Amino acid sequence: MFLMNVQDRWLLSAFVLIKLVMVWFVPLTGDEAYFIGWGQSLQLGYYDHPPVVGWVLFALSSVYDNLLFYRSFAFLSSVIIAYLLYRTLLLHPKMNRQVAYWVALAFFVSPVSLMFVVTANDTVLVLFSVVGFYFFAKALARPCWITAILAGLFLGLAFLSKYFAGFMLLGLLAYSVVYWKQLNLKQIALMVGIVLLFVAENLYFNATHCWNNILFNFFSRTQQSQLEIENVMVYLLMLVMLISPLGAFYLLQDKSIKWIEHDRFIKRLALFASLPLLAVLLLVSFTNQVGLHWPLISVTLLYLLYGCLSQEKIERVFRFNAYSSLLIGGGLLLALVFVDQLIKPSKQHKVPIYTQSQKVCDLIPTDGEFFTLGYSSQSALSYHCKNDNVHVFMSASKYGREDDKKTNFKVLDGQTLKILIVSKKSLDKAKTYFKTTQVQELKISEDVIYYWLEGHGFDYQTYREQVLKPVNDAYYNAPDWFPTLSTRCGFKEKYDF
Repeated sequence: MFLMNVQDRWLLSAFVLIKLVMVWFVPLTGDEAYFIGWGQSLQLGYYDHPPVVGWVLFALSSVYDNLLFYRSFAFLSSVIIAYLLYRTLLLHPKMNRQVAYWVALAFFVSPVSLMFVVTANDTVLVLFSVVGFYFFAKALARPCWITAILAGLFLGLAFLSKYFAGFMLLGLLAYSVVYWKQLNLKQIALMVGIVLLFVAENLYFNATHCWNNILFNFFSRTQQSQLEIENVMVYLLMLVMLISPLGAFYLLQDKSIKWIEHDRFIKRLALFASLPLLAVLLLVSFTNQVGLHWPLISVTLLYLLYGCLSQEKIERVFRFNAYSSLLIGGGLLLALVFVDQLIKPSKQHKVPIYTQSQKVCDLIPTDGEFFTLGYSSQSALSYHCKNDNVHVFMSASKYGREDDKKTNFKVLDGQTLKILIVSKKSLDKAKTYFKTTQVQELKISEDVIYYWLEGHGFDYQTYREQVLKPVNDAYYNAPDWFPTLSTRCGFKEKYDF
């Protein structure tokens, strides 16, 4: 029977409470709204990443179109992940059930779990990766065709959540090659075959949609790389913080490698699944900053290593993680109260889009088509203003270009466009694409003024040369060695590039 003392019960309750408060009070983020927009239409793929987060949000929106409902999926995901870590450890018959419980709880109250507040692509990535890993491990420990099929399906969904899952899949494949004599090769072949079907789906989408995912993740994102050693140190420190400094200390404290030998199967499998991505990100860190969310698959699976700790030590890790999360969560909620003071003055004009969204919607006509100057504001206002006809104007960003599929500026030539603009500098630039303009000031607060621009006589040819052509050259030109299907590109066909 699993028992917790009063202090630990209070810590667990406090963590759940602060996470629910964050679910309720954290404003809708631009990326979160962007993915919710994906969920408004079911497609084979979307611009930035593979499509599973869009599929999940489509299913959720079919039940109830509500932000808290979407976020409940993220909260539930952290519970499922913690439970599956527990079940994975118990695949070893001699595993101490109490220790497995505490490992699951140590993850659940960790800063990593605290990140599962919004339903974004990283949420579904980690969820399906852990589910797939569990069924893969179970299929190896207790061979069963149904389990092998489930492993293939969920690992395939992990790949279609984000390409980072590909490194985990390579690690699992490497494990299968190294220990092939101990495995049921027919079931391994079945799992590989199922995953390849998901890979084929993504390749087909890319080949018929300008290679969007490939160009964005492997070309556009690496154009401004430069050597910065401090990024490596930040990355390594970030890993220690995510894994848990106290837990990492306990693992390294052992004078031997017995922690690898203890339950070799699960621990080795976790290392094979985790280390490829961590190694690749280490190389990336020499030339790029590594995002906090990039190694989430690996740090989550590495929690399985704590199954070798004594119950006393893993309980301490649980308490350390809980107190850390309470401090971090409390700090984030406090930052929301003083967001205007914390944001740089040069960025403060953007804040009301997310913190006073309803006020912005009330100040502008939202019953027809209008534009903003970025995907983040476009997505947030589309959600809050309940308007699917909000689009992006004049953006040259490599991020969030899904709206390119929904707009056709060629057919808008000569028409009147309405644009919400949050800075005067951008207002002057937007005016150059119209014959005449009318501007209305929107007072958001004492310090923030937005502008509602009605531009008459839209000059498509100028817009094509100054905006669309650079976008085409930067983000829609696949290398010559890509398959010929890459010539099927709606953006190029639409604008005659």
